[in-house]
Amino acid sequence: MTWEAFKDANRLLWMDKRQLVPAHWDDHTILSMADRCFMRLWGNHESVYHEVGFEEAFNKQFKKYIKN
Repeated sequence: MTWEAFKDANRLLWMDKRQLVPAHWDDHTILSMADRCFMRLWGNHESVYHEVGFEEAFNKQFKKYIKN
């Protein structure tokens, strides 16, 4: 899984459940979750407002993997 796909999956889960992907999930589980979150968010025109706080939470949890 690419870094971009991983970040997008985290963004979808954040918008749907306000949490990030747990460390013990494998790629298949992450992609499956991303598909389900996408379907729940589809057509929800207010979902972009649920993205607030994602960048800060993602950068805090995965700061050791982010290259400056």
